[in-house]
Amino acid sequence: MAETSYRIRYRKGDFEIEFQGDKGWVEEKFKEFIGEKIVESAALTTKAKMLSDSLVEFLKSKGNPEEHTDRTIIFSYWLFHKENMESYNIDDIAKCYDEARIAKPANLNDVMNKLQAKGYLKPAEEKEGKKAWVITQSGEEYVEKMGG
Repeated sequence: MAETSYRIRYRKGDFEIEFQGDKGWVEEKFKEFIGEKIVESAALTTKAKMLSDSLVEFLKSKGNPEEHTDRTIIFSYWLFHKENMESYNIDDIAKCYDEARIAKPANLNDVMNKLQAKGYLKPAEEKEGKKAWVITQSGEEYVEKMGG
């Protein structure tokens, strides 16, 4: 008789996941998850913990740049690592400008397109009916090398 109520629950800090179903399937999925996803999740959690609690402080720690491309890639990094956004659109970036009390560029889409051309952002699926982006590894490295 097949077991259909086999369950494994994994918890680390605020992160928790549970697999339930046939024993073989649950064990297989859990092993896959532990092997790949936990490492990825731990890396993201570590980066989030290294970030300031304040977007303004994070911006200052990166030299408080004047260029909108630099500000916007910093905001992209913040949204991905601190706000856990898989992708973001113009409205999300505009909220960062508002939170930092910095005047937005005249054409924010142009700034995003310039960052995409540099390879720091890549297009993602539309979000709330608007073009969306996600930061690339090159974009992350660029922000991490910035300093005040």
